[in-house]
Amino acid sequence: MSANLEPNQTPNGEGFSIPPHPHEKDIHFTVDGEPEKIEYPKLSANNIISEYGKKDPSTHYLVQIKHREKISYKDKGGDLVTIQEHSRFQIISTGPTPVSDKKIRTGVEVFVEGLHEMGYSPVALPNKPDHIVIDYEVPVGRFAGQKVRLGFVSPSDFPVTPPSGPYISPHIHPINTGGAHPNGAVHHTQAIPFEQGASGAWQYWSRPCLDWAERKKTVTAYMSHIWRLWDSQ
Repeated sequence: MSANLEPNQTPNGEGFSIPPHPHEKDIHFTVDGEPEKIEYPKLSANNIISEYGKKDPSTHYLVQIKHREKISYKDKGGDLVTIQEHSRFQIISTGPTPVSDKKIRTGVEVFVEGLHEMGYSPVALPNKPDHIVIDYEVPVGRFAGQKVRLGFVSPSDFPVTPPSGPYISPHIHPINTGGAHPNGAVHHTQAIPFEQGASGAWQYWSRPCLDWAERKKTVTAYMSHIWRLWDSQ
């Protein structure tokens, strides 16, 4: 056994046959915003991806979020990760791995309920129940700490189809309908009047969630997409 390996760790970091040092109670943490719990405090990054994220470590890597800092395990999937109470992890895709859809409950109310469960206070615009606004503090990236409002138009079949937004208030970038993220594909909101019932200047970021087919198709998964948009500013 290598001197650097924990007891019962396999050399490629794929986990433990008998995990060492169990805690007296479960440790609670999140993966892509989904609540999880574990009895043992250490797993490899690849274990977290496969066992809790239900994704393929060959096409994904793990990022741990500590306040406004990020710890990336890209190309270090075999490294051990110490999981503490309320640890937060994001799984980042490096390639498509589509999975089949399951029969699920759909509707705008599913999107609104999911935002409530995440601790937000979503407000629907008058006479537009599918137009949802939340207050949001940017968690990462160069705008970290800035308080904005996010607007979403929830499809009637959510979560089969995700929102196409987001809409942002106030303006973060100059209007630039060409180009790509982060500074391009930024539009006025003339077609979607978020100004009604939510005063202020709004802009639309054309940022479709391209890997939606491989996600769990939940509100937390969609908000993970939003997190990545801010992280990559």
